[in-house]
Amino acid sequence: MPVGNSDRGVGLWAGQVMFGLDNSNQYIDWWHEAIPGSGEGFDHEGTLTSVIINPSLTIGLSNYWNMTIGQTIGQRTMTWDGDTTTIHHRDEGTGEDYNNAIGGYLGDTKFMFRYLVFNDGQGPGKRLFLGGGFILPSKNTLSSDPFFLSGDEKTDHRHFALSEGIYKGCFEIQLFKKKMTNPVFMGGTIYVEKALAENDHGFKASDIYDLSLTAFSKKIPAINGSLGANIITRHTTKAYWNEFEAPNSRATVVTVGFGGLWNLAVGGVSLNIQKPFFIKGAFSGIEGELGQRVGVWQVSLSYRRLLDFMIPWLDPLKGL
Repeated sequence: MPVGNSDRGVGLWAGQVMFGLDNSNQYIDWWHEAIPGSGEGFDHEGTLTSVIINPSLTIGLSNYWNMTIGQTIGQRTMTWDGDTTTIHHRDEGTGEDYNNAIGGYLGDTKFMFRYLVFNDGQGPGKRLFLGGGFILPSKNTLSSDPFFLSGDEKTDHRHFALSEGIYKGCFEIQLFKKKMTNPVFMGGTIYVEKALAENDHGFKASDIYDLSLTAFSKKIPAINGSLGANIITRHTTKAYWNEFEAPNSRATVVTVGFGGLWNLAVGGVSLNIQKPFFIKGAFSGIEGELGQRVGVWQVSLSYRRLLDFMIPWLDPLKGL
């Protein structure tokens, strides 16, 4: 089970239905000295915590086509530990409205269709899937430019939301192999997410390019499960507010992780601890010789279960 993606690495036959649940928890602890000329002559310090869950349902439309529907739900919360609050920083969360943010707990909805080029079932063999789909945005997004790039007077504002509020297209290639010797399951995914248009608030999101690699060992009796490692490289292109480039939107992040996989009677469970490294942009650091610190950790938990029923009108064996 690839990290944080319970619907990847498995192909269903016609009529089969699988439930998945992915949980991602990220904790960012950051601090930097006062930025000269900013008008805020004090240290900046705080945390940003994200708790995101994504329930999904995968259906075998045929022996060659699968469809997955996923829904993002969650909350991002910032604590501000600076000497005083500012128009940029305070204790806040995405569940509540703010001057330039529409609050709520519902994120984007994703529809993904996959063509199973090779699908050797649950035994040894290869799995090659080609996927494409679209993402419907939530209304819980920023409603105006938090950087005031157009030159408007700066007022109290928020920099983050649960959704980017953008219609997107997505594409992926999955290639995995299962064998009898270590590592028994290995492979990777190339995933692309592309913004289709600017939203109603003047924002156009970054395009996203992901390369993820995963490997798991044979079952280890001492833990009654398998151990695995993973690495994910994500690159995002420039984003824009009202055709002005958004600062730090172009970024490259490499995330490495280690965890376990347990195939239980109630379904498959995967637990991973991950460490992101910000290579460029985002939290990669403030230019200059300022004192600064950024600490980031992630914990992801995934669950999937093949349901004990078939959809009758999709089951080719029904009535035989």
